[in-house]
Amino acid sequence: MTIEPSAVRERASLREANCKDLAASHIEPCLSIYTSECSGPDGANRCLSRISKLLRTAEPKLRNMSMTIEDAENILASNWHTVGEGEPRHPVPQGLAIFLSKDYFGYCWFPARVANRVDIARQFFLRPVLPFLPTDDRFFVLALSQKHVRLFEGSRQGMHERILRDIPANLRDDLEALHMERHYQMHTASSPPTRQKGAVFHGAKLEHKDRLIHFFRDVDRGVAASLKAQRAPLIVASVDYLFPIYREANTYPHLLDETIDGNPDLRSADTLYEAAWKIFEEQSLKAAARAFSLFKEHIDTPLTSRNLREVLTAAQSGWVRFLFIPPSGEEWGSLVSPDVVHLHANREPGDEDLLNLAAILTIRHGGHVHVVPSEQLPQGARIAATFRFGSSVATTA
Repeated sequence: MTIEPSAVRERASLREANCKDLAASHIEPCLSIYTSECSGPDGANRCLSRISKLLRTAEPKLRNMSMTIEDAENILASNWHTVGEGEPRHPVPQGLAIFLSKDYFGYCWFPARVANRVDIARQFFLRPVLPFLPTDDRFFVLALSQKHVRLFEGSRQGMHERILRDIPANLRDDLEALHMERHYQMHTASSPPTRQKGAVFHGAKLEHKDRLIHFFRDVDRGVAASLKAQRAPLIVASVDYLFPIYREANTYPHLLDETIDGNPDLRSADTLYEAAWKIFEEQSLKAAARAFSLFKEHIDTPLTSRNLREVLTAAQSGWVRFLFIPPSGEEWGSLVSPDVVHLHANREPGDEDLLNLAAILTIRHGGHVHVVPSEQLPQGARIAATFRFGSSVATTA
């Protein structure tokens, strides 16, 4: 196998896979490789030759395509070190997925065994990893104490600190600024103010809660500015008595009631992340349950569908809000135009798994995909969806 640099390799990006990247449009063909032969201690270092042999089985399918088997091997070998760097610290029996095209390289370790598979299509085959990759896995953590304020952005890939601008560093600084402001207001009407460092307001003493409210409102202004137009949940890490006061000052609409209890100044970033990710996962399960309850509430109305053709064409148009698909089994066919779907009992040339396609189109347009047991789908349906509004999609055969 050659591992020399190439133009193909230079255009490939390095990242741990996420749903939005996988669902995006990429240069065809898109190769998806699944295996469980890399699990175990130091699995990634032992696995490259196995993945390469598995990739070679797809060589006939790559003929007459814009990517050769050598191109694919170059991308795989050149980027393999990122797979090893992302290997779990405490391996358990698990699967590994590799996604590569001329403009993308991604990988995903996940805690489930999977059969060896190489899929070549117009987009990536992502269904096996959907249960482990939330459609949108971003969240924010506000580490809040009277001495420090920090804002973090996190996902399944980790967490990093965001810059907060124009906020007081701590309660004491906020109170000094407040005292200076009130001192100025008291004297400006009668004489020019003399604003000296450390000036103290000698008026009525503020109660401690009032001081905290003022501090948290100043913090909230900075948080709201930093998170403007964001929709990801915000998790507060603080001692228990501070959170109700901050919630009173908060204006960010996606603040969670669940908190990370305890003084965040005494926690490392790693322990903050672990606690936040646990809360996020619990929220994701609740969100999936609420989404399915919404589907059942509106079943057999224009707001939902169990018809594969209708769901596909709606997903293509960006109308699917929530999509529900089973964890296994394929539905073969093709979406040949925005409103024409062909279904086949067995795979035919040019076919793709339409359940995978429906998931990609839903994610691409900002919808959410949930993998549910087959028996939960109503009346033997292979797919179900809730629309953003009533659908009048044609279902041309």
